[in-house]
Amino acid sequence: MDNILLTNSTNILKSNNYLFDGSKVKDSDLRFEINDNELVSVVFVNLVGDIHINFDIRNNTNVKFSFLEVNPLNVHFKGTVGEHSNLICYYADFAKGEVKLETDINLIGLEAECTWNLASLASNKDNKEFDVSIYHRNKKTVAHINNYGVARNTSRLLFSGICHILEGSHESKAHQNSKIMVFDEESDAIAKPILKIDDNDIEASHAAVVGKISDDHLFYLTSKGLSETEARELITYGYLKPILNGFSDKELQEEISKLIERGV
Repeated sequence: MDNILLTNSTNILKSNNYLFDGSKVKDSDLRFEINDNELVSVVFVNLVGDIHINFDIRNNTNVKFSFLEVNPLNVHFKGTVGEHSNLICYYADFAKGEVKLETDINLIGLEAECTWNLASLASNKDNKEFDVSIYHRNKKTVAHINNYGVARNTSRLLFSGICHILEGSHESKAHQNSKIMVFDEESDAIAKPILKIDDNDIEASHAAVVGKISDDHLFYLTSKGLSETEARELITYGYLKPILNGFSDKELQEEISKLIERGV
């Protein structure tokens, strides 16, 4: 089915594919209500300025939010996920300049789940901060955070956020994975995932890696006839390419691929 355009205001979403194009709206205040037993996909493109997105996902519902960002932004993303519901987010960041994202995702229902996937490319003098926080407020809730970034030139890239399992959220699971590949010594790359655990009967882990491109990988690729520049481009493309999984539209996939290629 073709995408349905959304506008600023409260949107009650039913099972469908939706598109929000912010090219004509500098600042957006969006509210989404998604009732029981729905299957919803929303793609956000061309957002500009100060963006507030609030959502309420009810029960037995599956939701996918996908973002393709190419403009400087200040995004506030906040909401709740109900019982037996699943929220999957894909955030593809290829903006130039200042970018800040703050999330506050609350798993309020039994067996509520959220998976967050971010790919960010920072270059030149970009300054980017991504704070992704998920709160477990019921039993058997599950959260996965996967942040991948590339920092070049004199850019700054920060990944932070909290997985907080509150008291009483028995059998919940929280996993964070933050990795940044650094191209240049002048780049400032920081990954600091935080776990806050107030219950004993849980499963939680986090990993943070910040480092340069592997010399072994470069050597292998250059030994196959690639130049060092080509090798770096290929490694970076493979590092960020998984974000394409969040976009079913082929034109958007092609646009993201081109943005990665131009960025490296």
